[in-house]
Amino acid sequence: MGLVAMMIGCREQLPTQWSDIAEDFPEEVSYNFHVKPILSDRCFACHGPDEENREADLRLDKASSAYAALADHPNRVAIHPKSLTKSEVYSRLITDDPELMMPPPEAKLQISEREKAIIAKWVLQGAHYENHWSFQPIDQPTVPEQVSSWPINEIDHFIIEAQEDVALTPSDRAAASTLIRRVAFDLTGLPPTPELVEKYEHRLGQDEYAKLVDELLADPAYGERMAADWLDVARYADSDGYLDDKHRTFSPWRDWVIDAFNQNMPYDDFGTWQIAGDLLPEATQQQILATAFNRLHKKNSEAGIVFEEFRVEYVADRTHTFGKAFLGLSVECARCHDHKYDPISQADYYSLFGFFNSTHEFGTAVYGPDQTPGPALLLTTADQEKMIDFLDKSIIEQEAAVATAEASAEDKVSEWRQIVGDMEEFISQSRRSAMVAHHDFDHLTPRDGKIFHSKNLNDPAKRAILKEPIIKPGVKGNAFFVNDYNTITLDKKVGWFERTDPFSVELWLYPKRTYAEAGIFNHCEELRLGYKGYSLHLEDNRLRFIIAHSWPQNALEVLSIDSLPVDRWSLVSLTYDGSSSAEGIHLYLNGKEVNTEVRADYLYKGILFESNIHTYGFNGFKLGYRDKIITFKDGGIDELKIYAQALSPLEILYGYDPDEATTLFIKDQKWGRDYFTQRIDRETSSARMALKTSREKLNDQVNDINEIMVMGDLPKPRPTFVLERGLYDAHGDEVQPGTPTTISDFTDDLPRNRLGLAQWLFHRDNPLTARVFVNRIWQMHFGAGLVKTADDFGAQGALPSHPELLDWLASYFMDHNWDIKKLHKLIVTSATYQQSSKITDEHLEKDPENVFLARAPSPRLTAEMLRDQALAVSGLLVRKIGGPSVYPYQPAGLWDELSNKSWRYPYKQEPGEGLYRRSIYSIYKRTAPPPSMLIFDVPDRSACTVKRTTTSTPLQALVLLNDPQFVEAARVLAQEMLSQEASEEEVVHSLFMAIIGRSPLEQELKPLLDYYHREREKFQQAKEKARAYVSTGEYAVAESLDVASLAALTITGNSIFNTVEAQSRR
Repeated sequence: MGLVAMMIGCREQLPTQWSDIAEDFPEEVSYNFHVKPILSDRCFACHGPDEENREADLRLDKASSAYAALADHPNRVAIHPKSLTKSEVYSRLITDDPELMMPPPEAKLQISEREKAIIAKWVLQGAHYENHWSFQPIDQPTVPEQVSSWPINEIDHFIIEAQEDVALTPSDRAAASTLIRRVAFDLTGLPPTPELVEKYEHRLGQDEYAKLVDELLADPAYGERMAADWLDVARYADSDGYLDDKHRTFSPWRDWVIDAFNQNMPYDDFGTWQIAGDLLPEATQQQILATAFNRLHKKNSEAGIVFEEFRVEYVADRTHTFGKAFLGLSVECARCHDHKYDPISQADYYSLFGFFNSTHEFGTAVYGPDQTPGPALLLTTADQEKMIDFLDKSIIEQEAAVATAEASAEDKVSEWRQIVGDMEEFISQSRRSAMVAHHDFDHLTPRDGKIFHSKNLNDPAKRAILKEPIIKPGVKGNAFFVNDYNTITLDKKVGWFERTDPFSVELWLYPKRTYAEAGIFNHCEELRLGYKGYSLHLEDNRLRFIIAHSWPQNALEVLSIDSLPVDRWSLVSLTYDGSSSAEGIHLYLNGKEVNTEVRADYLYKGILFESNIHTYGFNGFKLGYRDKIITFKDGGIDELKIYAQALSPLEILYGYDPDEATTLFIKDQKWGRDYFTQRIDRETSSARMALKTSREKLNDQVNDINEIMVMGDLPKPRPTFVLERGLYDAHGDEVQPGTPTTISDFTDDLPRNRLGLAQWLFHRDNPLTARVFVNRIWQMHFGAGLVKTADDFGAQGALPSHPELLDWLASYFMDHNWDIKKLHKLIVTSATYQQSSKITDEHLEKDPENVFLARAPSPRLTAEMLRDQALAVSGLLVRKIGGPSVYPYQPAGLWDELSNKSWRYPYKQEPGEGLYRRSIYSIYKRTAPPPSMLIFDVPDRSACTVKRTTTSTPLQALVLLNDPQFVEAARVLAQEMLSQEASEEEVVHSLFMAIIGRSPLEQELKPLLDYYHREREKFQQAKEKARAYVSTGEYAVAESLDVASLAALTITGNSIFNTVEAQSRR
């Protein structure tokens, strides 16, 4: 039987059946805090923001739709403010008819009587809709007044007010030793040193405690502790992921993060630099380095991938990471359709996507020697910068010297013209002097089977190898015609040019048709190895010449405007002057220079082949078939010539028409002048040689400098489209970069790029940025945020337990210049934070989840803290900041099972400091992360993570008992204790104190002492086992100590490491 609304006068009342339920309802039911969570869970999937899956054209997330006439029942509305009888939603909630009830029975979603009563009371109160709570502006709430003496700072006023509402009282302050250990772990990720405990334990008043906090915040370990969490957010790893999981270097970015936290960089700068540091005015190396944050996604380097598919995937990853890391929203839900729960449309998603869509990348599977998929940043030191600046200035000066020499040479041209005899022979001789190879394909010598040698007319000792040649009449004698598999391979060192070397190539081509894409010749690596070298291609029969270290970002690329004619022989010539500039490339067709389009003009590293585990040998200068390059099928090649100089325009013309070249030399002063200055004048040649030497020095200097992937945009923004169903090639409507208007407006004064996005993000009017970050800092100290779903501030996320406190903290954070250390200090110096974590029966009854914080939480230490604690208390920890990732202990052969490829990576575990660095520096391979870290819930880093899951498994105990790192740490600590002149009781007492951070109680000390005695007796009967046990790890065993005693104390210490208190932050 349905519930009937009571009528009093003309005003409806809540049905009497719900009177008892409604007794504890708030006086004013809030849409955000009481009604929306119900609708979001049970109704929005069919009646929410997602237009594609919306039923009955009804939205219950918007007042305008909820109040409007129903499509199927024009005389009814879903929600009629202040009337249940006129509200169809109410009728559907209370009906017993399965054909009418909502949610329908097949949805397996039920709304409880209490929830129905809440909705009913809200309707009767006027059904007032509100913007989602986290999208509402941040207005700093008034701090509640308190008569209690317990509060220390503003935080405590909010906390105790909420406790009073549920009849809870705060706990006493924690013991000094407990509080010192707690705050040390929270702020540095390490246990307090004995010296720190001794300094503060017996005088830990509030002033002294504040000094302790300042001391910890100033410790460089603070930056490492903060970075450990940010690495999860940034999905940091030392490898690409996917099947091949190739290694890459991002440790310089990790070092930047650590330093940024230690320098207390304001959070708005910290975020802006990572989002758009490269777009800041006169961006520094550090600002650009910060943008590596956006390149930490997985990267596919497998053969045969569709580049655009993965480029889109990388852009999507950046979009998702931005949403979760900075906005606390699951924007990825809108990639394929409108978000089902949050007001983020698919168009909104791709507008946000648009900010990251113009990165100068193409999704190529680039790897190999010094191959850093661009955009990339040279990681220069200060000394290297000075040397590069010096060489750059020298090059500029020498370029000016060349120009001066050329100008002065003009006066010598007339005199030189008068003494030159046979001009045609002179030009011919100058061409021959620069030539290193000439193959006319008329002089073939058969070898094995279908293999032939082609005579190099310039140097007969350096023959070319022709595989299965097709020989037909060419422009002069015979020519080589290309099929699907035949090749020409020149001698290994023919055409071996560095980017600083001038050179020219000349050949006749016969295109059989228009080629959308075809390779002509290549002296380069494969595309997935960056096209390193130089190569000539056709693109719609337009000449496309590439010189690259790592194409397309570290490369030169020019494309002719005109196309080669079909079914006709054409002489193609190209010259390059060694300048590493597209301006130094000239393309010629039938002796005349052609106009070109410059596609890439940024070459700053060498182009010569280098070998490593990812290369497959080098074939030198090659024509015809080349793996993963479409062949010039049915096309002809004839009269191939290679020169170790950049030929002058006159020499190029001479190669096509000697008579015209001779005539122009006589009639046109320019042709003769250019030829003389470029190829004849000694002063100019001397200046050019000096310039080349400086360029070579710069090349040598830069080649040795490592790079890192960073951000950098294309000169012209790439258009962005809604991708239907999220598919990379299913373009829908074009959209412009923008943000969801439901959060805050992206105003017209902001640039539509990543810098504008960062400015929008950190604008005071953005309601999410500060809330999300302060919540995450709160989570660090209390185990859970004020919003426990730290990764979801949307409709499906949790409501804040203390909304006014959250907003007060967000306002405080922004008002104090986004000062992260100041925020930490405010939180950890509060009385709320300093409470004891002791749990009482009252706590369990009234607040089992500690939402009201009447006690301190006792979270388990993170994986990093557990390992670092063992290293620290044993004295093994190497307190070195930064540097490349290291290889700590790991089960032997673990990586060997990942791949059967010849280039698979060995695990480089070696004795030394790498075994004892902080866990943040351990190498993180995506397909095989450090196993002990995974067991203690470190995420796999495939995606942005802002809160780790917490599990409890037997494997965790086994790690603490058996992992070499923990056994060795316990043994080294035991050696230290046994080396002191102390009684057995004092030794065990000191062992406990070192690990737990407090003195043991009598009921704790006696069982430990008994355990030590029992184990020593066992080991005295089995000294070989004792010796084997204490030999775990690389650190030297103290041979002077009794091995049975050492083994017994080691196992005792190891057992203490395995206690709940040692694993927890009390």
